[in-house]
Parts: sequence; C-alpha cells; structure tokens
Amino acid sequence: MVALNSDGRPSDAAPLLSQSAIGVLAGIGMIATLGLGWSLARSSAGMPPFQIRPPAGAPVAGKPTAEAAPLHLVATDLKFDTKQLKIDAPGSFKVRLENQGAIEHDFSLEGVKGKAYAGPKKTGEGTFQLTKPGTYAFFCSLPGHKEAGMAGTLVVGDGKSTAAVTAPSGAKTEVTTGAHASHATTVSTQKIGNQLLSPRVVDGVKIFDLTARAVQWEVLPGQYEEAWTYNDMLPGPVIRVTDGDKVKVSLKNDLPEETVMHFHGPRLPNAQDGVPDVTQKTIKVGETYTYEFTAEPAGTYVYHSHHNTAIQEPMGLYGVLIIDPKPGSAQAQRDARYTADVLQVVSEFHGNFLINGKAFPATEVVKAKVGEKVRIRLVNLGQTSHPMHLHGFHFKVVGTDGRPVLGEPLEKDTINIAPGERYDLEFEADNPGTWVFHCHILSHVANHGVEPGGMITVIQVG
Repeated sequence: MVALNSDGRPSDAAPLLSQSAIGVLAGIGMIATLGLGWSLARSSAGMPPFQIRPPAGAPVAGKPTAEAAPLHLVATDLKFDTKQLKIDAPGSFKVRLENQGAIEHDFSLEGVKGKAYAGPKKTGEGTFQLTKPGTYAFFCSLPGHKEAGMAGTLVVGDGKSTAAVTAPSGAKTEVTTGAHASHATTVSTQKIGNQLLSPRVVDGVKIFDLTARAVQWEVLPGQYEEAWTYNDMLPGPVIRVTDGDKVKVSLKNDLPEETVMHFHGPRLPNAQDGVPDVTQKTIKVGETYTYEFTAEPAGTYVYHSHHNTAIQEPMGLYGVLIIDPKPGSAQAQRDARYTADVLQVVSEFHGNFLINGKAFPATEVVKAKVGEKVRIRLVNLGQTSHPMHLHGFHFKVVGTDGRPVLGEPLEKDTINIAPGERYDLEFEADNPGTWVFHCHILSHVANHGVEPGGMITVIQVG
C-alpha cells in the first residue's frame, strides 16, 4: 500500500512548487509576452518601444501641432486677403480669422469639421484636423459670401491626394480675366445695365429678346472680371410693360452651361415660373426658350437665373421688370406726380459693391429741380442686406415688393433692404444742394480701398 499525503499525492513523490509561485511565474510570462508584442508593434511603426506618449507639447514628426502658429487670414466685407493658404503636412492646425469688415464672417473648410468665426471688427480662431494631403477649398459659409468671392484653397503637403476636395460643392472657382475665354468678350463700361429694352410687337404681344452670355466686365478702371449677363449688360436691360400686356421673353443661352429664368414677384402661370425640373427643363447651351405671361399687377419686379443660382445670379444674371399701372388707375395718378423716377439696383460682384453695375466713383448722379417729387425704385439683387441712407431728406415708403403701401406711408431716412426685396421710396426735392444716397455699412462705399466708390449715388437738387 502506498501512503498518501493529505493532498492525495504519494508520500515519497518529489515536491512541487506552490500554487502561489506558479501564479507569479505565469503572470511574469504573460507580461513579458505582451510587452514584447507591444514593443515590436511600436518598432514597426517607427516609435520608441518604451515611450507610451510624447512629452506634452512635443511635435509628432511630419505633423503640425495645435500649438504651432495659427494660419492668419484677414476678412473684409466679402473678401479674404488671400486666395491660397498652405501647411506642410496633415494634422491638427488653427486658423486665426481677423475680421476688419462691418459684417460677420467665418472660415470653413469643405467637408471638414470646425469653423473660425469673427464678428465685425473682431478676431476668432478655429481648430481643424486633416488626415491626408491635398488641396482643400475654404470659404465663408454665411449666405451669399462664398458666392460673392470669399473662397480660396488650402494646400496641404504637396497638394496631391485623391481624397482632396478641390472646390466647394456647386461653387465657382476664382474667376480671373480669361476664364471661359472662348465664351467671354470684353464690354465697355459705357454699356452699363438698366437700359430700356425695346420689344417687338407681333399680333399685340410684346416680345423681348434676351441673350445670356459671358463677358469681361470693367469693375474698376483697368480691372476686368468675368460676368454672366443678359444682352451684355450688368444689371440686365429693363423690361417695361403695362398692367394687362401680353408678354413674351425669348431667352437664348450662350453661356458655358445650362440656365433658366425666373420672374420674381409678378403673378405668373405656374408653367412659366422658371424652376428647373419643376416647371421646365433647363435651357441647354445654344438653345432658346420663350416665356409667356400676362403682365400683372403693376409694380417693381425683377428677373434672374434660377439654375445653379448661388453661382449664376451673383455672376450678373439679373435685371428689373417694371409693370406700369393701367392708365387712369389710382396708381397711375400717383405715379404722374413723380418728375424723376430713379432706379437703384444694389448688388455685390467679385468682392466689389455696385449700384446699377458701377463699382467706381463719380458715375451715378441723379439731378432734380427744387420742388420736384422723386421716386427711387430701390432693388437688391445681391446676396447681402444693405441699409440704404438718404442725406438731406426723409422719404416715404410708398411701395414694397411691387405692391403699394396701404394707409399712411412710413417716413424714414434709412431702410434695410434684404436680398430680393424692392422698395419704392418717395421724397420732395425741397432742400437744395448736393446730397448722397449710400449703404450705411461704410466699407460698402469703398472698393479696393478707394473711397468714394461702390454703393453711393450723388443727388443734386437745384
């Protein structure tokens, strides 16, 4: 019989390690195995095997850090001071946006989280993270600002990557003289817009012929930008008819892309509303499309492109439609009081601020005799609101968006007009002198640092 110990083993068997010792050795072996694997993994990645993380503030090779000097970008109203920024490699970086303008702006990257925001006369910062080299589009994301020209590119590394974003979706790239050169022609500033378009009359129908095409437009002396125009004008020609007229507008498309036309404000048959894939197909390059409607009701209206609108309208595809009241009507009697009927179309174009297509000074002058009644048809076909101020007079708001004001009209000397709005303003020229009518965002009366310019009209009473 073999004697057994208390643990059930033969009493003469060789002694074994204790269970606690076995556990310690097993733990050491596991740690060693894990440590070796971790060390090999870090070595294959080119990292020191026993450095868990870099010291605080130490750069990672080939990548910028958030502590590095931020990219500095200056914004004025509807313009950045550069069209290109550059960083050496992907990673985390900051952008410092200095806003020297009178309206808010931001810095955004297409397809990338983050934003740098700066209010008027303020500076703001934003942090961005990029994982791949490439060329990325930056822009101001506030409505209309990108379309007015606040856009550019950020080059990361060599700028080459299949994942790079090269332009904001639906946005135009920077336009310079010679873009679309096969389509664009140079037009003298003497052909500035708002010229009255004479119709052809066939069987009692007034037919207006328009051609949309690209031209080179002189925004400042000697400085040309590409514009997309109706009949080579910016704004397009004035279409003027009478309440009840039968109207046809024939639009030929000589642009480098498809387009349509929308008549903004008057009563229309739905089929003539000019919305692509809703009421009509787009007008292809080289094709002509005719819109037909009865002009009603009387008022101040506009027409503009309604295809790729964030690009085509700010490029210049807009104009004014005036429907005069029926002879003998109450509106016709009111209109007969006006000795001067002045059209003022405000807009932005390639970072310049325009009245009636004019960016530079001493071109927009209104003359009135003492005692005359003046109407200003104020139209905003830009992408930004503008507070328009009249010196020397208070005006009455007698019409808004094509409709007469009912009851006692409001008297003001400043009115803020939003994109697409129209106001009919009336005042009596009873204060002799030379006065101005201008946007009260004062940077809008200086283009490229030249003042006066942009959104300012001289009114001479005497």
